[in-house]
Amino acid sequence: MIAISSSTKKALIAVDIKGLRGYRELDSNCKHAENILKELDALLEELGLSIADNDCYGVVIGPGSFTGIRIALALVKGFVMAGKEKIVSMTTFDIMAERYIKSEKVKNNFVCVINALSGLYYICEYDSSGCKQGEERLITLEELDKMQCDKVSLKEENICEKQVEIMAIDLLNIALNKAQKKEYTNENNLSALYLRNSQAEENLNKKTLKNS
Repeated sequence: MIAISSSTKKALIAVDIKGLRGYRELDSNCKHAENILKELDALLEELGLSIADNDCYGVVIGPGSFTGIRIALALVKGFVMAGKEKIVSMTTFDIMAERYIKSEKVKNNFVCVINALSGLYYICEYDSSGCKQGEERLITLEELDKMQCDKVSLKEENICEKQVEIMAIDLLNIALNKAQKKEYTNENNLSALYLRNSQAEENLNKKTLKNS
């Protein structure tokens, strides 16, 4: 398993191949597009492995940075061009929920929250064992404030009182669990979870409406 996430400011890389494990976490000062492949190559070399030794990829499809999501998806799609490798997809929320449950004594349902900008928020609800409840969606601040369950945000965004700092081991745990359950997808069905248009697309839509 090689698992990659670049949907948030901190990119995550995790490897579990032939009983060997390794992790890399790239902070927000790193340019993910330039450094993820370089760091993955360095990690594999450190473990005495190569890309050819791997037969399954895990990738976070969003939500989060539009550019970051595309970086991870493009890398994984490039790796599986031969069509022999398996793929599992995860959301940023899945990784957040994994970290929250690992770091807290969770007794109640909770909602993971990510800033979608412009006064909007991406959310996804989970039960106390980390099972997703319903679909990922986009809501307003007013709707978020009305929610009565525990709210968990990324530490880097500092939206809610409860915060998590996701880690590469969380990414790997989710990816391996999905692979164990054979929750595979394929290159053709692998797509980003955006939930909303990019700012550039929204600006274009506004301009089009204004000129119509």
